[in-house]
Amino acid sequence: MRFVLIDRIDRLDPGRSAEGHKHFGPDEDFFRDHFPGYPLVPGVLVLESLAQLGGRLVEASVRETTGRRTLPVLAKVDRAKFVRPVRPGDRLDLAVELGGISGDAARVSGVASVGGRKAAVADIMYAVLDVGVAGERLDEAQQAALFEWMERIWRELRGRG
Repeated sequence: MRFVLIDRIDRLDPGRSAEGHKHFGPDEDFFRDHFPGYPLVPGVLVLESLAQLGGRLVEASVRETTGRRTLPVLAKVDRAKFVRPVRPGDRLDLAVELGGISGDAARVSGVASVGGRKAAVADIMYAVLDVGVAGERLDEAQQAALFEWMERIWRELRGRG
């Protein structure tokens, strides 16, 4: 299973906000067990979609202002609220706003919607790992694989992949 839960970044304004979307097709594997007869996208996957878009915003913001290559890692979720189910065939529209970045942490607020109606909201915090410093703990092959993955995901999400 692939674990990229954004299909496209539709708008990215480093230092401020980002918008993207994810279409949940009716053939997604998790619908078999969540729930038979009434399939729903698990709330944790809706939250993960927001967290992934927020992570890309944090990564782009740090890179633009400092030139550092970072890997935002989910650290904490506050005030998550699920207000409407996401069903097979739904397009989940995602919007995140940057709340702040320090040297090793960042915060975003996110809203996930379906058809213009709010489905979920959350405040998300990240540990911001400096990939250059992490390179001291990674061998060259691990670091190369991480850099290649980061660049491939950016190309895919920005429609240049």
